[in-house]
Amino acid sequence: MSTKHIRTTGDLMRFDAALKVTCRSCGVARTFTAVEAVQTFGVVPLWHTEERLKCSRCGKKGAKVEALSPV
Repeated sequence: MSTKHIRTTGDLMRFDAALKVTCRSCGVARTFTAVEAVQTFGVVPLWHTEERLKCSRCGKKGAKVEALSPV
């Protein structure tokens, strides 16, 4: 069994994975498909998306970003 290293939004596309973003302050969450993630952020490292995101509910920065395995 191989280990998949998903480090960029481009890797999400390659492995057909999704991206889950959760606000560390209020807990609201959103899931992006690989295509939505690349369209929204471009092809960037996942840690870079954490810095750019601002919660639509509470307005704070500091999201938790995790890759979800393909269904």
